[in-house]
Amino acid sequence: MKSIFFLPLLLFTILFSSVSSQTVTTQFGPVQGSINGSVIQFLGIPFAKPPVGSLRWKAPQNPDSWSSALITNSFAPVCPQKKFTQGSSSYTLTGNEDCLYLNIWTPQTGAGTRPVLVFIHGGGNQQGGASEDGGGTQMFFGKNMAQRGNAVVVTIQYRLGPLGFLVHPGLEQENTNNVSGNYAVMDQVLALTWIKNNIANFGGDPNKIMIFGESAGGVNVGNLLLTPLAAGLFERACIQSATPVIGDYNTIKNKGISFVDSFTTAGTDVQKIAFMRTLPSDSVIKNEVSPLIGGAVGMNWQVVKDNVTFTDFPTQLIQSGNFNKVPLMLGSNADEMSLSAPPTVVPAMVTALINASVPSSLQTQATTLYPPGSNTTQARQSYIGILTDAQFTATSRRTAQCVSLNQTQPVWRYFFSHKHTFAPLTPLGSYHGMELFYVFNNWENATAGSGPLFKPQDDSVQKAMLGYWVNFANTGDPNGVGLVTWPQYTASVDPYIEIKASPNGSQAGLRTPQTDLWDNSIGFVPCVSTLGFNELKNGERSFVIYPNPNSGSFNLVLEKELKNGEVRIYNTLGQKVHEQYLIFGKNKINTNNLFKGIYNCVLMENNKLLSTSKLIIE
Repeated sequence: MKSIFFLPLLLFTILFSSVSSQTVTTQFGPVQGSINGSVIQFLGIPFAKPPVGSLRWKAPQNPDSWSSALITNSFAPVCPQKKFTQGSSSYTLTGNEDCLYLNIWTPQTGAGTRPVLVFIHGGGNQQGGASEDGGGTQMFFGKNMAQRGNAVVVTIQYRLGPLGFLVHPGLEQENTNNVSGNYAVMDQVLALTWIKNNIANFGGDPNKIMIFGESAGGVNVGNLLLTPLAAGLFERACIQSATPVIGDYNTIKNKGISFVDSFTTAGTDVQKIAFMRTLPSDSVIKNEVSPLIGGAVGMNWQVVKDNVTFTDFPTQLIQSGNFNKVPLMLGSNADEMSLSAPPTVVPAMVTALINASVPSSLQTQATTLYPPGSNTTQARQSYIGILTDAQFTATSRRTAQCVSLNQTQPVWRYFFSHKHTFAPLTPLGSYHGMELFYVFNNWENATAGSGPLFKPQDDSVQKAMLGYWVNFANTGDPNGVGLVTWPQYTASVDPYIEIKASPNGSQAGLRTPQTDLWDNSIGFVPCVSTLGFNELKNGERSFVIYPNPNSGSFNLVLEKELKNGEVRIYNTLGQKVHEQYLIFGKNKINTNNLFKGIYNCVLMENNKLLSTSKLIIE
């Protein structure tokens, strides 16, 4: 009788274990995940050796291999940090230096063709993690996105604060290039390398990898577009509420010297670093200050132009064409700083902020655009508008315009204006980071004391965002069946889609007067096209020429089919020196017979002038 009962029990045990976990082989060893609904999740896969001891402030190294299946059913600790509450100076000290891990959610393991969405968390590059909690839910939990989008979702961690970004002469001497810093960037690159090499076994297509991030995570995505170390590691990118930022090496090094001297001034630079490596990580980060103070976003720790990881600053790299050109999606929120602006704002505070932020010649215009109002509600609305537009709306347009003019791959801009439909939260507006709840489809899991916060309008927003983000990861175009058409970005028109319960893709010129004000305030000089882009009045590109300048020949790409299309090249005297009939698509134009100089490249259709562009022959 005992054996009769034992056999069903044994079968049940075998059957249960086979459906409740799954093992996948990686290049370093097998990992065992767990079933969560219809998704298989792997939480806490190491992609690097722990950066501890002598590996602190060193480039990350591949993890040691293992043979037995590694159980990956819980998140790794976040990297060491003082975690500040948004809009507050209160914090908790948390994290572990052994933190270089990633997490994967997939509908099915084994060879697959699913798009891969890799998320890089924000937090001012000094706080946050891949298991971020917000609104009572794990904001970045990838289960719903993977399940509903039929996609593979990955979240990664990277070193933060001084542990990820310190530049110091004592560290330079350890490096063959005689530079230091950018350790967090190297972490992100190694994580992407791991994903590129292993994601196929998790059901993902290694040729459909999209990186996306918000706030400092968006900064990091933008920076990954600019480093040659990340070339070929991803095929699409999405920057949310951010823009690329690269700091001056010597300026950041001087800050690093002062930082280390605050701990010890004894010995040589090398000896100081040796001492710093003996300190517990909590001690290294103990003096950190919040990256968000009064609604102003700070980058206390940032990447640097070291001529290795980054060879120039963002605008210069994009203008030169020396960046990783992939389809790009980017945008910002309507009320970015509503959580971190002062809770009470009086009209005089708006005037003071304008006077401190805008040159005197533009202050009257700024006051018209952001009226101080007659009460605290009106004043706070203008205060938030200033902080939002100066730091996010304007910078998003600058990036969209510059990139769109210097690559042939498409750019797509969004504006997130949806507000939570739960009444107590509605006055907060579309605050910084809010869109992440909807991208990941996790706002439905957030609750407050009065009950669920999730409403039908929220469901509409999350379905749209999931569709746009997954489509973009899959094809480089966010558009798809059942979605409002999202127009491709062009610099001359500035089209965008407004994301709300009923998205609107017919708009152009996002807060143009305000954005122009902030561009003028800093003396911003708009990018020009180094590829010879020439846009028609309706924003369509008629043709692209590259390289420009060129020597010997250049490529001309027609972006719309023409009837009897022809290119003519004229010198500065107005004399025609070359003409050639064109076919739709790419055409090779030979200029070997032309002298060095500036020419006018003219596109004709049925002998009628269609468009012109400057051509430089070196």
